Amino acid sequence: MIPVLTPEAFLNIPNVTVLLLMRNQIEVIQPGAFKGLRNLRWLLMQNNHLKELNMTVLEDMPSVEVLDLTENRLTRLGALPALERLFWLGLGKNRITRLTKSTFKELSSLEVLILNNNVIEEIEESTFDSLGKLLELDISHNRLKFLKPKLFYKLKNLNKLDLQGLDIQNIDIQMFHPLTELKFIYFKKFLYCSYAPYVRICSPKTDGLSSTEHLLVFPALRMSVWFVALMTCAGNTLVLSWRVLSRKEDKVLSLFIKNLAFADLLMGIYLVAIGAQDLSFRDSYNKYAHAWMTSNACNACGILAMVSSEVSVLILSLITIERHRCIRTNVRVITISGARFCCVVVWIIGFILALIPIFQWSEEKGFYSSNGLCFPLHIDDAYNLGYQYSAFIFFGINFPAVMLIIFLYASMFITIKRDRESARPVILKKHEDTVLAFRFFFIVLTDSLCWIPIVIIKLLALAGVTISHNLYACVVVFILPINSALNPLLYTIAAPTELRRKIEKWFAKSDNMVAKI
Repeated sequence: MIPVLTPEAFLNIPNVTVLLLMRNQIEVIQPGAFKGLRNLRWLLMQNNHLKELNMTVLEDMPSVEVLDLTENRLTRLGALPALERLFWLGLGKNRITRLTKSTFKELSSLEVLILNNNVIEEIEESTFDSLGKLLELDISHNRLKFLKPKLFYKLKNLNKLDLQGLDIQNIDIQMFHPLTELKFIYFKKFLYCSYAPYVRICSPKTDGLSSTEHLLVFPALRMSVWFVALMTCAGNTLVLSWRVLSRKEDKVLSLFIKNLAFADLLMGIYLVAIGAQDLSFRDSYNKYAHAWMTSNACNACGILAMVSSEVSVLILSLITIERHRCIRTNVRVITISGARFCCVVVWIIGFILALIPIFQWSEEKGFYSSNGLCFPLHIDDAYNLGYQYSAFIFFGINFPAVMLIIFLYASMFITIKRDRESARPVILKKHEDTVLAFRFFFIVLTDSLCWIPIVIIKLLALAGVTISHNLYACVVVFILPINSALNPLLYTIAAPTELRRKIEKWFAKSDNMVAKI
């Protein structure tokens, strides 16, 4: 072990070209320690205990080309001397906190600069201005939150830029625009890739929903979006059309169901819009990702999905409350005028909840721009912009609403089971209590399958648990729209409505005709 390098320690070996001083617990390099090493080209000093480095000691090595000071304990750097042949400089895994405009000013020949795994909090804007030949820059895994807007402007020849582990709060597409030769860039978040649209290789390549090539990353995901969208649109269009045309249905319940169907139809339209955008961006999504996510169209899609989600859950709550009161009192409490007023209030609330983020976060990185699907679940990045509002929506509105629905349906079934004759204005047919139990069960099940998993996943994400990209995709494409797709079946087609009776009669006639043939 060599804790101290004394002056003129290598004076008598002038022809040395490579000097290996790794893992020697060196703490101090005294002035003149490298005197005489005029021909030294490689100096490798990684994994020592250097806390400070007097930069004048490097002046004695004018021919040095590679300087590796990785894994030391350096806390600050002075201005490095003019080392005209130095092309590779390793300063990773130290404790450097700040870089100034003078740090690398004299290193005009530098091609590779490694600064990863330090504790850098600030880099002055002109720090890299003199590094015109730089090909590779690694400042990953530091404490940088903001990058100066023109930090990389003079790096015209840069091929590779590593920014992994950095939460760049002021990231902007103009930051990387001058880097015309950049071929590889590495970020902490896939979202950041949209700010470097013309870089050939960007990592991470996906967030589970999108990739640098496609808005919807997997073929199965693309097919599923269209399947769920078409099923949602077809089912709710059928229900809406029937309820509008039918004159024999309960007017109050029919009004609620029509509003529910229209709200769920919006979710289907949202999925169709996302599927269409996926087709238009096929194989070149990252080139258009930033423009898409910051567009009014993306905001409109996000608003559409949010309105659909919130109005749907609130209408379901209204239907449940109305049914519960009817069963408990044996009297229709709400009038058609009252029902219309409730529906208007619900839609107003839905639009207010969806529009608040537009006014609250009006800057370029908006609330609905957290992913290519324009729906801010805040699962892949739990603490992204507006995460408090997202948490309020899911924990403060949707989850309590679902728990209310579960509780009231359980109460209804217990009431009916206890006293079937007095609990309802009509007498139940044979086995109808069993059928009713199954209907109630599936209504509660679909609500639970939609919202409870989302709430659990969001809680895990807020607790710091890494959520699988595949699970994130399932939430957006399958779990979130499940109510919108199944509500038509539960509230109209499978319910004892006029539509169901007509369908049953049609099937009965078809069976008779087949039997006669």
